[in-house]
Amino acid sequence: MTLILALGNSEHVAQISDRRLSCNGKLVDDESNKCGVLVCLNARMTFGYTGLAKWENFSTIDWLLKALHHAASPDFTIGEILERLKVTATKTFREDPRLINIPMVHKKLAVMFSGFINLDGCIKPGCAILSNYHNFANNTSFAQAQEEFSINYTSAKEGESNPTLVQRVGNWHAMKDSEIDELRTFLSDKKPDAAIIGKACEIVRDIADRPKSSGTIGKQLTTIVISSDPNKPINTDYSTSRVKSETYMPAMVYLLPDQHMTVSNVTVRPVESDTPPISIPKVGRNAPCPCGSSKKYKHCHGKKRR
Repeated sequence: MTLILALGNSEHVAQISDRRLSCNGKLVDDESNKCGVLVCLNARMTFGYTGLAKWENFSTIDWLLKALHHAASPDFTIGEILERLKVTATKTFREDPRLINIPMVHKKLAVMFSGFINLDGCIKPGCAILSNYHNFANNTSFAQAQEEFSINYTSAKEGESNPTLVQRVGNWHAMKDSEIDELRTFLSDKKPDAAIIGKACEIVRDIADRPKSSGTIGKQLTTIVISSDPNKPINTDYSTSRVKSETYMPAMVYLLPDQHMTVSNVTVRPVESDTPPISIPKVGRNAPCPCGSSKKYKHCHGKKRR
């Protein structure tokens, strides 16, 4: 289990994903990528998954990246891609020899896609959740995986002047309603994307310490921000709670007729052993930088962030 949080308004859609893998509440890995960016003919989306991550030699992220490529043609449009992905997911989880003997309680998987979709020239924020354990009829979850995957689509309400999106998959019960309201206020006020991401990361890390998280939510986070302007770049970042010498990137999936490719498992590390740390927790501007340089954060890694 994990926590994937999608936030959006008419200007930006952001995703915050923790990087923890756990089994029965015990830590397996705190730096496992479970998210990425998907670009196709009519959409730019983030995606992140929760539930089954690995089982012996089956890796969900590896399977998902390959399945997205197989679902792309012939149209390369998001609705059709997701519908074909649903069929593939159902077939794989029923018939793949690596998964047949997994108890259904451990076979649960949900993949959330969120971003901007071009609908007949009108660009709108939207979200889709592919899952084999969500009961979308009453917004609850089944105790174990179902035989078939289903998809639930949400988008801005017709005629709504200032739409906002707050959607979650994973251990979302650990999140308070007051925190959702606070994030919606940031979104409706159209705060800068850095402020929205900062508040969301703060909330996720606070949730990680709560008993309700049961050790399933980590503090090492990947963030992705997509602008409604298709000409603006997609921004990704690694947000760490501790000083680290490396940084990580989410997967990038391009499903276009002339650009059909995936970039994944990218880690950036320094070559020289005495290179200053790359990834630093964010602290107050006037606080000492956690990297140990003796400079104020705003004059050290805080300056580099800006």
